[in-house]
Amino acid sequence: MKKHTIAIATAVALTALVAVPFAFAQHARHMRGDGFGGAMFLGHLQHAKAQLGLTDQQTSDIKAIFQQLRQQNQPYRDSMRSTMQQVAQTLLNNPNDVAAAQALINQQTDAERTMKTNALNAASKALSVLTADQRAKLSTMVQERQGKQQK
Repeated sequence: MKKHTIAIATAVALTALVAVPFAFAQHARHMRGDGFGGAMFLGHLQHAKAQLGLTDQQTSDIKAIFQQLRQQNQPYRDSMRSTMQQVAQTLLNNPNDVAAAQALINQQTDAERTMKTNALNAASKALSVLTADQRAKLSTMVQERQGKQQK
């Protein structure tokens, strides 16, 4: 039973950590157009530092992991933007060329999958920076937040 609970807690924490970069990227992109990694992320990282008792080294390592994620995913974000423009242009040029438009959308789906895989790997790296106690505390925080959102 304990292993099951720990596995669920770990999955929840991992999911939260994976979701955070995407949430920040979406919000930051709408606010400033520059995507993930802006001041908002740093503010949340400082909050996490206080809540989890992160050391300066842990904070630096996590920041570096997510900066690397941003750089790694930048070409995919650029590609996704241009892909939607290409889909529109393809259909404008020939409204019956749905197959070509679908092929472009499939490319975008592949790019999205790659970005999510990159984020999953980054989350795994970031979680490995935390101590077991910090991961447990993060798991509790995530569960509490989910409880509040369900109300």
